[in-house]
Amino acid sequence: MAVGLRTALAAGDDAAIRSALHGNPPALARRIWQALAKVIDAGDEGVGLRLFALPVVIVAGARKPATLPGAVPAIDRIVSLLEEHGAVGVTRNFGLGNALCSATALEALSPAAIWRAVRDPSERGVADGLPPEPIAVGAGREQVHLRFLVGAGVTPQNLPSFLESAANIGTWGMPLTRELARQLAVPGVEILPMPRPPQPLAKAAYVGRCAQLEAALSLFLGSAVREFRMSVGDPQAVVSSHELTDGAGELRLSLSSSFDDSLLEGFCWPLHPLDDVEEVANIFLRALTDCRIGNVQPLAQVLPYRMADGSAFIGQRAIRELVQVPH
Repeated sequence: MAVGLRTALAAGDDAAIRSALHGNPPALARRIWQALAKVIDAGDEGVGLRLFALPVVIVAGARKPATLPGAVPAIDRIVSLLEEHGAVGVTRNFGLGNALCSATALEALSPAAIWRAVRDPSERGVADGLPPEPIAVGAGREQVHLRFLVGAGVTPQNLPSFLESAANIGTWGMPLTRELARQLAVPGVEILPMPRPPQPLAKAAYVGRCAQLEAALSLFLGSAVREFRMSVGDPQAVVSSHELTDGAGELRLSLSSSFDDSLLEGFCWPLHPLDDVEEVANIFLRALTDCRIGNVQPLAQVLPYRMADGSAFIGQRAIRELVQVPH
């Protein structure tokens, strides 16, 4: 696998790499994805360049629409904080761009160009053109957004890079959260930026996406379960998989109550080619356990995009029909 990836990278064959990542079953695609990051970062002996992205999950809420900046005004302060708290380690020439870029922009980067940048000083501007992406905050419920800070550093191949030295987010995460919240503050918006451990450029978009969805799931459950308990008590939960009209899929979590058919809340996890459905379902189940929800019904069958009643989520009547419980 590694040999084939190196051949494709050296030939600049991004199409073959993307086809392998998106055209195989998730288990194989994940092995290719892991191997790709290792091959890209496996530079020559001696001192090597490491390119990375720092995912930032941003929870924001506002009473009226607002926009958060797409760049960090004082990125030098962020770099200083990481250095002060030991995250940079032995990495030298460490730097971060100030653009808060999107997962889409990261996914569009050429794997072959990243591979060349690690090995050739003249190619090191591969990520310089990543555009800043302002964050549109809608009015009402809190929303979860995802952005990345992209950077680079030089580290001897036999010593831990920034990816390893910053892996323990407990040493620097909270100071960085406070600093980002201060720099990105906008009147009328409550904001909680949550940085995650840095990732290789080839892995960051997917890892960040999972962190964003897990944060959104936690936010959804915290609000929805509280509303159910204040009204009718604990909800019944259904975990189901659905095929979308374009052939993609979603895993959905439905909350309903046998005491009030009008109560129905739901959460969607759009399935990525690297997602393992069972693993995502376990994320749902662990989150429900953390909320002390005991009545959980996982459904094995793949369901259509919409239920017979037109709903995207599964209410009490649909539950009875699907599990064949008599009225």
